[in-house]
Amino acid sequence: MTRLLSKVSPLACALLLCSGAAHAEVFINEFHYDDSTSTGDTGERIEIVATAGETLSSYRVYLYNGSTPTAAVTYDNDLVPAGSLVTCGGQVRIATLTYATNGIQNGPNDGIALVNPSGQVVKFISYEGQIKASNGPAAGLTSTNLSVSETGSDPAGRSLRLAGTGTGSANFTWQAPATASFGGCNAGQTFTTTPPNTPPAVTGTTPVNGATDFPAAGNLGATFSESVTAAAGAFTLSCASGAKTLTYPSSGTSFSISTNTALVAGEACTFTVVANNITDAGGAKPAANTVVNFNVASGGGGGTGYYQHVNTSSPSQLRCSLHATIKGHTAYPYSGGTTNTWTILEIADEDPSNANNVLDVYRNHSYIKVTDRAGGAAGIKYNREHTWPKSLGFPSETGNLGLPNSPHTDTHMLYASDANYNSDRGNKPYGNCSGCTERPTEVYNGAGGGTGVYPGNSNWFNASYFQTWGKRKGDMARAVLYMAIRYEGGTHPTTGQNEPDLELTDNPALIVATSSSPAYMGLLSTLIAWHQADPPDAAEQARNEVIYSFQGNRNPFIDHPEWATSGLFTSAKPPTCTLN
Repeated sequence: MTRLLSKVSPLACALLLCSGAAHAEVFINEFHYDDSTSTGDTGERIEIVATAGETLSSYRVYLYNGSTPTAAVTYDNDLVPAGSLVTCGGQVRIATLTYATNGIQNGPNDGIALVNPSGQVVKFISYEGQIKASNGPAAGLTSTNLSVSETGSDPAGRSLRLAGTGTGSANFTWQAPATASFGGCNAGQTFTTTPPNTPPAVTGTTPVNGATDFPAAGNLGATFSESVTAAAGAFTLSCASGAKTLTYPSSGTSFSISTNTALVAGEACTFTVVANNITDAGGAKPAANTVVNFNVASGGGGGTGYYQHVNTSSPSQLRCSLHATIKGHTAYPYSGGTTNTWTILEIADEDPSNANNVLDVYRNHSYIKVTDRAGGAAGIKYNREHTWPKSLGFPSETGNLGLPNSPHTDTHMLYASDANYNSDRGNKPYGNCSGCTERPTEVYNGAGGGTGVYPGNSNWFNASYFQTWGKRKGDMARAVLYMAIRYEGGTHPTTGQNEPDLELTDNPALIVATSSSPAYMGLLSTLIAWHQADPPDAAEQARNEVIYSFQGNRNPFIDHPEWATSGLFTSAKPPTCTLN
């Protein structure tokens, strides 16, 4: 659309097809004002073209006398004829105004204003010198002076006209006097039908600007008005805790952008779509950066209302209301697919000192994400530890409906673990042991190290029990305590898939491999003692936020340690579960 020289009214915009996909423009395409005819200039005309083919009958041409260049005045105005459709490459409409002999002044410093049906000036040109209009529709406007002109020595039948190839006036240039072609195609001028390349625009983001509840492990998102290519640095994320390295597809209309880490609960962040690194198929870029300021969701018990229905009036009511609160989570595949338990654990158990690594639960060793997974090259590797051993109630990765088996893939219970230490643990219950084999920890991240002293900072095991090192005893205990409340038998409330009944006990004879319910794990008294001796720290709380971001449920014993008592886990199911 030609840029108007004053504000465009809605009617004018409609007539000029402002909202159309085609490059609709109306402009002066050819004119003749001076020749060598002794009896006066003959064949003086002005040609107007409409690239979208609309009628020109409501346009008007004003002629300006610029004998005083800074105060040019009108001396004639005429309605433009409707015009006729002409094919000059693409189809356009051409209309010609014809003037009497010497009807158009010869200059110097004269001009022509083309005015649309709403009185808006769409073109204001001059020949033989620039002018500024003092009256008429172009009052106060300065003309665009042409670089070519006619002289009295030119024979009749010539004109000044535009030539070139393109969709509008910006693609054409004025030519020196040559044979006129009023009403037809100018020599050397071809109109193309390819519309201009509208720059891509961001139509939506995740999160939105001003959001205060973005999940700690959530994916950012950006949606565009068309398919674009995203170069390196197309998306950036800067938070109070530092800049984050993002991964995303190289092209598309909608982008899911991974932070590859867990953001800090409550921190302020800025997500930026960098316009210069986004291009569409035609090379166009967004007009400006899109900047989204947001805050990560705060921790502290799952946010307002998560535990609002929990009934603490008795152990049995607490147990059933907690189960009602945390059941029905989203279960991800154990392996395979876009997001699986590897994906989640490698964020949840990320090494706080190195975002490219994970920190395991038993050895306190830092492993390179993905590269150091068990099953690859030789060396110290990590795998996934089922703190509640899968053989004790849920051995299969998928359930009776072929969906991910919720307890088997529950990442509140799964932890990144050294593969050899995981093998040592096997399916043994947790318990304190004496005369056991030592599995030492490494000194890392301000913890671990030392050997030969029981219990020290080591893990210990025998044929019956596995004792976790002191810094992670509470973590393991709360993971197992969670499982006993999350899985109470029945079916998943959304998918309808069967779920086991998992129970805690101090009776080792009940802790046996089974795929039936109830299935047992322990030792209950040991787990409660570990839970009390090693309360939740900031790292475990942050992990809870990550898992919540994916699964949609929380470990209540991290948020409310006071709820974990022996009485809770030995309580009977009440006749009626009363929710607050």
